[in-house]
Amino acid sequence: MALILLVGLACEPASTNKKTTSRVRAPRLEMNQTPQAEEADFGQDWDAVEGLLSSGSGTVPAEKKPLDSTNPGSRLAVPRYGICVATFSSDSHRAEGNEYIRRLGLLLPGIGEELSIYSEPDQSMVLYGDYDGWNDPKVRDATAKLRNVRIQGRKIFETPILTEVVPPRDPSTIDPIELLSLRLNYPEARTLYTVEIAVWGDFESGELPPDRRRKIAEDYARSLRSAGHKAWFHHDELKQMSTVTIGVFDHRAVDAASGIRSPAVERVVDTFPMRLVNGEPLMIPVIRGDPGSGSRPQKPMLVEVPRL
Repeated sequence: MALILLVGLACEPASTNKKTTSRVRAPRLEMNQTPQAEEADFGQDWDAVEGLLSSGSGTVPAEKKPLDSTNPGSRLAVPRYGICVATFSSDSHRAEGNEYIRRLGLLLPGIGEELSIYSEPDQSMVLYGDYDGWNDPKVRDATAKLRNVRIQGRKIFETPILTEVVPPRDPSTIDPIELLSLRLNYPEARTLYTVEIAVWGDFESGELPPDRRRKIAEDYARSLRSAGHKAWFHHDELKQMSTVTIGVFDHRAVDAASGIRSPAVERVVDTFPMRLVNGEPLMIPVIRGDPGSGSRPQKPMLVEVPRL
């Protein structure tokens, strides 16, 4: 297995090619545009440091109990907002992340005790600190501090980035007509689709607060239910949007070879021919990429039901 080296590991945004639903919001890079702080050079002999970082054997030890909220002995529970200092995406990503934390704790105890690990099915992130949000004033100083930690002139943290982690949903809090309830009803289904007919979002206008956005979507879904349609609502707090969808379909919803949608999906599109954004039809060019070709309402979209 590969050596775990602290130097040069960077935190990267979550992959966009996942089949699972990421619970990590893409970092806001502007939070890291911090003034240069005085460099912290710990001065150890670099050969000795490299020996410690690689553990000499070149292997990752068997995974220990994770340093997160599921372990009573954890140093720090997984935060809602933390500064990502490293990501791991190998088959043993969580074990590598925990080993990274262990070795950092030996080298930099003051920093190591502020680290936690957050894992998704195909990657783990090591997070520093616990912050109140994107605008927490402590983030700027902490990011500058991490960016300037050096041993023998070599940076330990290449790109520390403030990141938001959304805690998993408690199944008991999922409404029966919430889109996520389909994952509870069909736990073995790999692929589930639904037709998105409407979306609401503030889009940084300041005119649609989250509570109102959620209520509008839920009320619309319930009104459609009353009219006999199998409607669902969904709140994506990472994107700060709420959606309403119709129906539930398996892998037969679209032909993989031709891209042709099933008759059942087409019936939904015929019933709801326009995709609404904040209650208004979303207009798109008749010819993609050519604004001069005129406009037409965008049709509803076939989307995958998000995973728990």
